[in-house]
Amino acid sequence: MKRRDIVRTLAALPLVAPSARLQARSEQAGTSTPINLPISVAGQLPDPAYVGRVVAAGPPASVLVYCLAPHTLLGWPFQLAPAARSMMEAAGFSLPYLGRLAGRGSTLSLESLLALKPDMVLDIGDVNPYYESAAKSVQEQTGVPYVLLDGRLNDSPAQLRQAGQILGQVERGQQLALRAQAILDSAHQAASPRAKGLKAYLARGNDGLETGMGQSIHTEVLRLCGLTVMGDEKTDNRLGRISYEQLLAWAPDILFAQDDVFFELACTQAPWNQLKAVREGRLYRVPALPFGWLDGPPGINRLAGVIWLNALLEGSVAVPRMYSELQAFYSAFYGMSLDSEQIKRLVKGLDPLGSTQNS
Repeated sequence: MKRRDIVRTLAALPLVAPSARLQARSEQAGTSTPINLPISVAGQLPDPAYVGRVVAAGPPASVLVYCLAPHTLLGWPFQLAPAARSMMEAAGFSLPYLGRLAGRGSTLSLESLLALKPDMVLDIGDVNPYYESAAKSVQEQTGVPYVLLDGRLNDSPAQLRQAGQILGQVERGQQLALRAQAILDSAHQAASPRAKGLKAYLARGNDGLETGMGQSIHTEVLRLCGLTVMGDEKTDNRLGRISYEQLLAWAPDILFAQDDVFFELACTQAPWNQLKAVREGRLYRVPALPFGWLDGPPGINRLAGVIWLNALLEGSVAVPRMYSELQAFYSAFYGMSLDSEQIKRLVKGLDPLGSTQNS
């Protein structure tokens, strides 16, 4: 399958309903007034009809552009895992690693940016004076228009609509926004009866001692699904490290492992396997192909994680529906036609080609 084939496929996919349940919710969501998020633009944006070359400043933006207008994305600002690259290649979509534009932490130089001859740079983050200043600096030094969109996970429908307008994909943006709203609405309704009932911890890194602090963007899916997130009581809204003693004191009911190494460690070795969540069989490896389901990056890719976690908390009765909804999500958002067995492999942390997600 050639790159142009996946573009044609993606253009057609939003018109196919993921399921009767989500379709009904999509129609309901469409009756509400769209929310416009804060937006910052440096320079003069091109006519959306002529946008053909886009540089995504960071990982969340790259996933957004890929879902809406994959033919415009010039490359990835982060390194895809080999298994993720294999999935992309199998779907007929392969792009190079470019690096990211992130102020002093940039790995894409302005010279390299100019050499790409982009029509614009698109970024997602907090629209505040600091990031607006960084965007303006890039635009003034290169002449490349730079647009910064705001929004968190709950704002995914608005992000899709706004980015769809900017990228000349209004209809696709609207269709994906309806799907995103249906997923979020379903999770919100299910979260109410379980709110504050279960304590959850997101373990990042090889030792599992990095996590989101203070209502961090990295743990949004857990909160959205009604879990009490360990680390939310901290004051810093960022990633941070804790001690094993702190984790033991928190005694989470559910533990989510982002990393294969830590997952194996927690399953088999002390003191990790003495944690309450592990002893009671509630340690879960977070799926991450081609993008993370709970984080990595903190973009619209996490909608898959909302589907997964919502079903996980509901119980085995929800599993068949989860498979169906994930299949529809991958088709509509990523242009990947996966059968039921392949979806089951993804949930287990495997890719359709049979490797582990981090291999």
